[in-house]
Amino acid sequence: MPSSKRLTLRCLGMLALSLAIGHAMAGPADTPEAAARQYLAAEKAFNVAALEDAITPGFVEISPRGEIDEHDKVLSFYAPDKKVDGPAVELGEFRTRTSGDTAVVTTTFSYAMKGRSTSLTVGMTATHTADGWKLASAQYTLAKPAPVN
Repeated sequence: MPSSKRLTLRCLGMLALSLAIGHAMAGPADTPEAAARQYLAAEKAFNVAALEDAITPGFVEISPRGEIDEHDKVLSFYAPDKKVDGPAVELGEFRTRTSGDTAVVTTTFSYAMKGRSTSLTVGMTATHTADGWKLASAQYTLAKPAPVN
């Protein structure tokens, strides 16, 4: 697996430490934000069944490097035998914009690794289904580093 994938997996896994995992994985998501939290918690736990419950069959994830991974490939990244430890992550505020049965949820997260701080923005598209809110896509974008004074 390329090192960028491993780093992204570590960061995403640690991001979920900041979430209320027990609550997030309990039943159908009743809000778009709950769907986002379920997705992140399932990644953290490398719980493929919970991850599959949190996303739509047509789910697409775009990595910070622009790599496009579809539903089954995303699930394959989170097999329990691939679980890795990562750095502590600071999660930002969730912002949600809803229009009918579609919503966009955004947040940021930051982590330090090898003495360097990195921030990412994640945008997640959620859709309301008969089984509650589920994620249809997630896109991770590296934030431009703050200038050094």
